[in-house]
Amino acid sequence: MKFGQVDDLDKVDFSLPTLDKITKTNLSNLTKGENLKFYFGAPGWSDIKYKGIIYPKNTPYKNFLIEYSNQFNSIEVNSTRYGTPKKHIIERWCNSVGDDFKFSMKIPQVVTHRKDINDYTAKMKTEEFISAIDQLGVKSGINFAVMAKYFKSSQFNELESFINFWPVDAPLAIEFRNPSWFENSVRREWQELFSLKNIIPVITDTPGRRDVLHFNLTNKHLFIRYVGDFNHPSDLKRIELWTNKITELVNLGIENIWFYVHQPGENRQSILSFYNKLIPNLNKILKTEISLLYDYSHM
Repeated sequence: MKFGQVDDLDKVDFSLPTLDKITKTNLSNLTKGENLKFYFGAPGWSDIKYKGIIYPKNTPYKNFLIEYSNQFNSIEVNSTRYGTPKKHIIERWCNSVGDDFKFSMKIPQVVTHRKDINDYTAKMKTEEFISAIDQLGVKSGINFAVMAKYFKSSQFNELESFINFWPVDAPLAIEFRNPSWFENSVRREWQELFSLKNIIPVITDTPGRRDVLHFNLTNKHLFIRYVGDFNHPSDLKRIELWTNKITELVNLGIENIWFYVHQPGENRQSILSFYNKLIPNLNKILKTEISLLYDYSHM
């Protein structure tokens, strides 16, 4: 995930924004529960660099997903941006993981990056994707759409039509990348639409685009895409900031946390180090018992 990466992390202000009144009001209307779930993972399971660190050293490629699911309880499936997987692929995925594992699949770019996201082809491809979600059954996590950078707030009506076409019983998260969506008046408009349609806003924490780091929350789901570099000391401070923010949001009514970490290509295996710093913080403050990842480099 190269979006928002910068050359000099020392110049970035990593502070997290405070919650505005509208978001606090939205959260205050949620029914408070005690069923906190923390889903976490990486943006893929096929990286060979995971061998000997996240996976046992001699893991064959065919067992990568099995070993991945032994460490994480969820996956951000970015490969689906190229197209919806065939039925036999979905079946193989489901058979490789336990019943509690969740696949969060990205809607294909043939839908999100079209000139018209609601034309005949887009709707056909969306229906094809929805069929794959149905096949995943209880193993389906949060489906998410990363809108093209050139998809602007002036296309609000197109966004609304897309959301209205989406089935109400299939969770959907949406990430905006064009800066126009984060202007205050527009932000309020889509937050209201998301609240009405139960859409989850994607919160992206990436160094070079701090505008996409927002907390315009609408329901009990917190969906985070985090871009970091565990070779830099900023990640330790960011872990502390996110621990405090998650605690605040859980106290306000958030129950389902989806946290997906992206690291630079050469350092993806450092995802293990990141989570093994974050998880103890969450366990201590939230009184949870999330297991640490096993580090196979110590074998």
